[in-house]
Amino acid sequence: MDQEIFSFDLRWKNDRMCGLSIAPNCGFHLVQIPDFQPITTYTPFNYVVKDVEEVRNMLIEKKVVVSDLRTGEPKRFDLTDINGNMISVIE
Repeated sequence: MDQEIFSFDLRWKNDRMCGLSIAPNCGFHLVQIPDFQPITTYTPFNYVVKDVEEVRNMLIEKKVVVSDLRTGEPKRFDLTDINGNMISVIE
């Protein structure tokens, strides 16, 4: 989902891991864990964006199911990735 929806560049991959690039000298690794149980009670991973409403609308256009916009601090919404992990997008 991260690479396809958010357009992060794939830097490298092997049989169970990959590295994605967000910006120059900034990225993260995704690791496949066969017996991992998704965390569904809170969002341990957040994307920070400049315009949360614009990103939410872009995701809706790409058919991603997102929550309602929460206008508290920080302004945010949630989504669930293809493995059932909750992710927040915050401004």
